[in-house]
Amino acid sequence: MHGKLLAPLLATALLALAVYAQICCPQVFSTMRTLLFDAYMAVSPAAPRAPVSVVEIDEQALSAHGPWPWSSATLAALLERLAAAGAGPAALTMIPAQALAPEPGAQALHGGEAPQPGVPPDPLARAIMGLPTVVGYALTDQGGSPTPPPRAVGLSVVGAAAPRLQSRLPASLLPPAARVPAAGLGALNVFPDRDGRLRRVPLLVQMGDALLPSLSAEILRVATGAGSYMVRVAADPGADTPLSIRIGSRSIPLNDNGEIWLHFAPRTALPVIGAAAVLAGEVPAGLLAQRIVLIGVRAPGIGSTVTSPLGEGLSAAMIHAQAVSQLLAGAHPLRPRWAPGAEALAGALGSLLLILLSLRIRGAWLVLAGLVLVAAVLAGGFWLFRQHLLLFDALTPAVTIVAVFTTLSLVGYAISERERRFVQRAFSSFVSPNLVRHLMRHPEELRLRGERRECSFVMTDLAGFTPLVERSAPEALVDLLNRYLEGLISIAFEHDGTLERIVGDAVSVHFSAPVVQPDHARRALACALAIDRFAAGFAEQMRRDGVAFGHTRIGVHTGEVIVGNFGGKSQLDYRAFGDPINTTARLESANRFFGTRIAVSADTVAQCPRMPLRPIGALLLKGKRTPIETYTPLTEADIDSGLAAAYDHAYGLVGEQSSRALAAFEDCAARFPHDGLVRFHVERLRSGGSGAEIRLEP
Repeated sequence: MHGKLLAPLLATALLALAVYAQICCPQVFSTMRTLLFDAYMAVSPAAPRAPVSVVEIDEQALSAHGPWPWSSATLAALLERLAAAGAGPAALTMIPAQALAPEPGAQALHGGEAPQPGVPPDPLARAIMGLPTVVGYALTDQGGSPTPPPRAVGLSVVGAAAPRLQSRLPASLLPPAARVPAAGLGALNVFPDRDGRLRRVPLLVQMGDALLPSLSAEILRVATGAGSYMVRVAADPGADTPLSIRIGSRSIPLNDNGEIWLHFAPRTALPVIGAAAVLAGEVPAGLLAQRIVLIGVRAPGIGSTVTSPLGEGLSAAMIHAQAVSQLLAGAHPLRPRWAPGAEALAGALGSLLLILLSLRIRGAWLVLAGLVLVAAVLAGGFWLFRQHLLLFDALTPAVTIVAVFTTLSLVGYAISERERRFVQRAFSSFVSPNLVRHLMRHPEELRLRGERRECSFVMTDLAGFTPLVERSAPEALVDLLNRYLEGLISIAFEHDGTLERIVGDAVSVHFSAPVVQPDHARRALACALAIDRFAAGFAEQMRRDGVAFGHTRIGVHTGEVIVGNFGGKSQLDYRAFGDPINTTARLESANRFFGTRIAVSADTVAQCPRMPLRPIGALLLKGKRTPIETYTPLTEADIDSGLAAAYDHAYGLVGEQSSRALAAFEDCAARFPHDGLVRFHVERLRSGGSGAEIRLEP
């Protein structure tokens, strides 16, 4: 498998798994989804939308009017104060400890009708008859009565079979006020999620097979003057709204548990009034007149609270006040049935786009593309909620895109790391390991495209190699040659040279590529001297071992060449091209004429002013019109013996084309008979040569 395609293929496989999980196992993402919807609510809470107020029986009221539960007279006084202030309708959301089961045949009546026979017209009954009041009760699975509470009005079911709500309960608890002729009777039950937060409020509850309205539904019915309920069950189980309830002219979509999602407003958005202030007549008329009032208990140790997505603790009165406000406004958050499919599609399209982009871009651009896609999905989800109250889970597709991006990044990094190690191993075979480490830390200095650059070159050749091959056994020759070449290459790497190629016994090294080395000429000449010392010692050792190992000829030159990767995609072949390569090779070969081991061009010498050298001559190589001043290094022995001074004197006379030049070189040869370069000049001058220019033929 091509390494470039491995990351996209693995990312695509992960995407397929994520999409499958979203469609087939949506419950896996439920916690993450609800937290996102909570964030929507927190960032964009609802504004006050309807004339709804909350009256709380708080600590101040309990201190002023006695502990809970209050007497019928006190509750009646509270309702009478509300009626006098022009409030209506009202709702009682508290259930005292002495909750009652409904009496056989008991039925809650509309306000204004005569009380049931046997029910005394106590002060609370008279107050309820004077102010349309909805009384709350609770369904329970612990104790209570198995008889369903009465309904104030009829409730019909239209459509498929009667619904069976998930939250149906077997028994009920009714407060004493439920026995008086109230305008409505509704269930207080709400069902928080597993994390304890309340996100939905039911409009329908179920006790056994009986469907009953919730307190919120009853308040809406009484406030709007609706006559009855009609529940519609969708024929298609996959419909966006499996249930709906019609209250007067309003048709309200419900989920399959008879609930609506609440778009919570902050607790401070609804007027909250202390019961003590109402009883004292100290409440401004504007907070009660023509307003729906929900009465509840909010004091330590009394009643219970639940937490909203905004993180606020809410009493039963505040919960149903929020629901009634939303019902009157008619704007409900909706989680449509098509949302999971749309979310999976959004994650798939975004991830596929990112996978396709990864084939074209990498690094920071791919990161930017991933961030843009994630931001677009999240912003789109929030926009759908803000503008249309659609609960679209943008976090799940965003996480899918992030997971795909992470896979692309990690697999891409693993592949890049593997390729980096491969390149390091491969490059280390012809570049100094120190230089490889430098390139890994500073890749910007590596330019594999062709470019012009001044470099210095060192080329070697082993004299007498062909006869050595003919005389040696293959195994012995391979071992011998490997030890010899390993020594040369190690020296080249010690000077941070780049091994360009090995041809048989010949080695070519260049400096200042791929990384620029300002002192490349000095490095090249120092490398040549070190190679010469090693090669001389190696040859001497081999001769002592009985192997006729020749000496090593070395050429050194500096010039402008084109360097780069000339192997294309199929092979990494980093090398230099240009005339200086040929010049270096010819300088190396010229040593055999002069009896020298190292020939260095003036271009290299010009950048090594302190190096002790003696001139060979101005070499006119084949194909060249301009001669090249060439030098060979001097050893300390050459200087101490007087060879350097004698040679400089004789060569100076050659440059002057003096007739005394031959005599001077003959005198030098007599003193230093083993110096090959001196013998070369003697023979050249005896043959009629003159001047410093030397023409060499291959």
